[in-house]
Amino acid sequence: MSHPSTFKHRWQVRFVDNDAIVVAHFSSYVRMMEETEYAFLRSRGLSVVMPDRRGTLGFPRLQVSFQIHQPLRFEQTVEIHLRLVDLDGKQIVYEFEIVDDSLGTAPLVTGRFAVVCCRFPDNRNPYAVLIPERVTAALTPSADRLDG
Repeated sequence: MSHPSTFKHRWQVRFVDNDAIVVAHFSSYVRMMEETEYAFLRSRGLSVVMPDRRGTLGFPRLQVSFQIHQPLRFEQTVEIHLRLVDLDGKQIVYEFEIVDDSLGTAPLVTGRFAVVCCRFPDNRNPYAVLIPERVTAALTPSADRLDG
């Protein structure tokens, strides 16, 4: 299932995001993309961890990858674009582009997350489950709701 629309989230690079040479530390890019995913889920009435009548449901990372084309710097304001590119019943795949319109149209950073739907029982390890229909429905409404 393909979802070509884009959810947008603004981010200003903070001092804590930087390393000793005052460019964003590689781990900060994952945090920026995660915060964008969380904002996207909230915009759909969801969360990354959700209690329901059967316990706790969540979306832990199965795979994370990114490529830095140009490093971000302290106090730089960027926009993170999230596209939901696959939703197959158990897994959701997002693609990200971090852009700074003042520098042109080429993305500064590109990334990809694959998350899996899991139950988190109190007395045993998490296990994968099918994504509930209410979650799928919230993630796949008309494209005009994606631009945030």
